[in-house]
Amino acid sequence: MSRDQLIYGLSRLAALARQEDWKVGEAAGLTPTQGDALRLLADGRDGLRLKALAAQLSVRPSTASDAVSALVSKGLAERQPDPDERRAIRIVLSPSGRAMLGRLPDGFTEIVSLLSDRSAEDLHGIVLRTIRELQRMGRIAPQRLCMTCRYFVASDSLDRSSEHHCRLMNAPLREPDLRINCPEHEEVASSS
Repeated sequence: MSRDQLIYGLSRLAALARQEDWKVGEAAGLTPTQGDALRLLADGRDGLRLKALAAQLSVRPSTASDAVSALVSKGLAERQPDPDERRAIRIVLSPSGRAMLGRLPDGFTEIVSLLSDRSAEDLHGIVLRTIRELQRMGRIAPQRLCMTCRYFVASDSLDRSSEHHCRLMNAPLREPDLRINCPEHEEVASSS
């Protein structure tokens, strides 16, 4: 296998997914960044601060601010006081924003639908481990991965079929069950 060919193939899939995001978003009056912001806001229980949203979108805070302003003006998101810090605000989805999500599929939906269940599980594992490594390197914003959650208990085994455990759900987790974006995620407290 040529890594150059893999890189080319991945770039073609990413380009197709982004074209789909533009096509679907255009019909809804949204840019791909606004659509991505809606999807991220849907997964957060209490919304997100602008800085966190920008990090999750991998854009500058000014770009995230523009996207949020557009979503607020369209009635799809709201700015609310942050209960944890009086001077801060959180961006949350409005009821109209939640309704919009049902009409806003992700550009990768069709691509992933072409995979067999086994291939989808294998790719999920590859993506999960790649994101985790990029996160460790500081190349991607912290994601809400099971493996970085305070409720996650890793298996002692490196066997892919072994089970990890989620203390929040009190349930076993196999690798295909691990989430890349978990709304209940709570970062592991750093030991000082």
